[in-house]
Amino acid sequence: MLLIRNVWLCMKGILRAARQIIARELEPLNLSTAEGDLLFLLLTGSNGLRQEEIAEQLDVGKAAVSRAVDSLETKGYVRRERHPEDRRAYSICLTEQAYAVQKEIIGIYERLYQRVSMGIPDEELERVEQLLDKVAVNLQSWRNN
Repeated sequence: MLLIRNVWLCMKGILRAARQIIARELEPLNLSTAEGDLLFLLLTGSNGLRQEEIAEQLDVGKAAVSRAVDSLETKGYVRRERHPEDRRAYSICLTEQAYAVQKEIIGIYERLYQRVSMGIPDEELERVEQLLDKVAVNLQSWRNN
């Protein structure tokens, strides 16, 4: 039990440090980590998602996505457009202002990923991914009960 507790604390520390780094890097752009995560998702190939899809892909609540979209819309980075297949829903679409900072935002996340994986062979990263997938499955099955 002590071993998994140590793993858990390590994972929490990793996520906390990553959030702090992302927050610091996004600060000059006047973006929160939630806004940065959403823009990164849309800028890396998922432009035009519905808010529900964004919440699912980022694994956050719908209210958190709504707040981030509202803020990004006010700041001019996204706009809501009627979803072509669901007239009740809106697609969240990037604006030219978002594309103007695309390289900067993607660079922030890519630098983080590079730094995190520095000195770790791909085989080890694949093993970590497999183990964390098992942990995620265990938690999701418990959460869904």
